[in-house]
Amino acid sequence: MRAPRVAPATPTQHASAWRLAKRSRATTHGVIVGPEPHDDESLFRAVAAAADALYVVDSKGRFAFVNPAAVSLLGYADEEELLGQPSHETIHYLRPHGSPLRAEECPLLRPRLTGETVRVEQDWFVRKDRTLFAVSYSSAPANFEGGRGAVVAFQDISHRLRLGDVDASRARIVAAADETRRRIERDLHDGAQQQLVQLGFELRGAAAITPPEFKDLRARLSRISAGLFEIFDEIRDIARGIHPAVLTEGGLDPALRALARRSAIPVELDVRIGHRMPESVEVGAYYLVSEALTNAAKHSRASVVHVEVAAEQGVVLLEIRDDGIGGADATLGSGLIGLSDRVEALHGTIEISSPAGEGTALRVTMPVVPRRDGGLGAPQI
Repeated sequence: MRAPRVAPATPTQHASAWRLAKRSRATTHGVIVGPEPHDDESLFRAVAAAADALYVVDSKGRFAFVNPAAVSLLGYADEEELLGQPSHETIHYLRPHGSPLRAEECPLLRPRLTGETVRVEQDWFVRKDRTLFAVSYSSAPANFEGGRGAVVAFQDISHRLRLGDVDASRARIVAAADETRRRIERDLHDGAQQQLVQLGFELRGAAAITPPEFKDLRARLSRISAGLFEIFDEIRDIARGIHPAVLTEGGLDPALRALARRSAIPVELDVRIGHRMPESVEVGAYYLVSEALTNAAKHSRASVVHVEVAAEQGVVLLEIRDDGIGGADATLGSGLIGLSDRVEALHGTIEISSPAGEGTALRVTMPVVPRRDGGLGAPQI
């Protein structure tokens, strides 16, 4: 339950706050306590109004000053609604899931007791209407005549967290799509392909035991058998395109080599990784190369494509370049946009260069996290 509100600050308390204010210089990263070159209360108000959201608490943890940015973010109409009120019990008394946060656990008030400066990257403040919003802040000690207080500068980081949620959602979508591809490939391999092979061999056997006088029937059975094996090859190619089994079983190096062998354009491949990559990185790199080779075959008129993949210092570096006509536009079509989404979901960067007449180059960096066993793990999303 919210603690009772105390009486508003007295004129003496306000005067004490202004004496503190005149000894403090507000900045966008907090407050630096030191001599103030101009003994003028209006100067402090002008500086504080231009700063981040900022407030001052006295030695008892009560609001002694609140600048306009803080008043607005906290959902109040005027600073008079806050002055003299206990800061913790007014704006910092709830945890994100709604349980109470005790004043003795409040990092904002710690500088009053220890003299240290506290910086917190993510916490939650409570608005006047009891809704919570995410903040980052610094709380620095400052001396009142009646004891040590604190100066707090804070920022609303709700938008930043929402962007983080979007990135995480995009990563989950990419992972779900990859898992769907794996399942389809597995179902095709273990189901339809096996049944087609079995049926094809049965037809061959039936043709072999057909009496010689039934030449037309034997020929027909042989054609059907051959057709089934052609369908099998097509399904195998489809399954390989959806999610190649060699990537799951052997890793990126053999999967890229198989991709290069099937390319309609000659591929010069240089893979320097030496170990298995995180699955998400391997899948991302594979589809980057696959899409680039497909685009080159369709549009580039290139005679050769160079593909380089290297792992070093916690990142995977990928470069794909051709000697074609260039002029590729990442804003047209879904292929390059989809690849950009995949790379960004893995916290990577992608650069596309395609000047007219000079070929197309794709440069990608994807981070990986070293594990204690010497291998690499996926980045935390």
